[in-house]
Amino acid sequence: MRSGKCEKKSRMRNRKGNGGRVNILKRLAPDELRLVYKEHIREDFPRGKRRPLFSMEKMLKTGRYDCYGYYRNGNLIAYACYILTQSGSYALLDYFAVIPELRGQGIGSEFLRALQRNMSVKCGVFLEAENPGSAKSEDEQQTRERRIRFYLSNGAKLTNSNCLLFGVDYNILFIPAGSAADIPEKECQHHAVEALYREIYGRFYGRLCKPYHEKDINYD
Repeated sequence: MRSGKCEKKSRMRNRKGNGGRVNILKRLAPDELRLVYKEHIREDFPRGKRRPLFSMEKMLKTGRYDCYGYYRNGNLIAYACYILTQSGSYALLDYFAVIPELRGQGIGSEFLRALQRNMSVKCGVFLEAENPGSAKSEDEQQTRERRIRFYLSNGAKLTNSNCLLFGVDYNILFIPAGSAADIPEKECQHHAVEALYREIYGRFYGRLCKPYHEKDINYD
């Protein structure tokens, strides 16, 4: 269960955006999540990469899901959703997106840093990024490398874990929570990744999800 301190930290926060504009980070209520899903997630993510809304609502109700919106003048400019472990130590980033017409303006970096400061987890968040090494074209490889560099430039660290998830090869990255004193060693991170996926997929773990070790790679 999340502590009262974490609940307080994750309430509305104001941040000065570009040009002195005030951007607001807000934890989404169930009705707000439904609106974001219908108006944005359906448009931003293909059907094969969309979690059913009822699944998100069920996890949200049981405290295993966290969703945030980033607002400017009352309008959504970015959103993110996390799957939480039962212990509250770790989370897995499920969705992260900036509204299409506002991309390329630094909002994604600002939003990610705001999320890091207000995470309700004790240790940090794992991220999945498609492995450039398994790309089918040079353009696809470069796109995947840019995505990883974006996360690295905003506080993420590459772990030595990969995961074959629904047949797609992912690098696993880690962002420590703002209150975390230490970043777990990579071996501990790998065990945490395995435990997290076991929680998420239960009896289907092993068929849908195969974490494995990868040698260190530099995307700088």
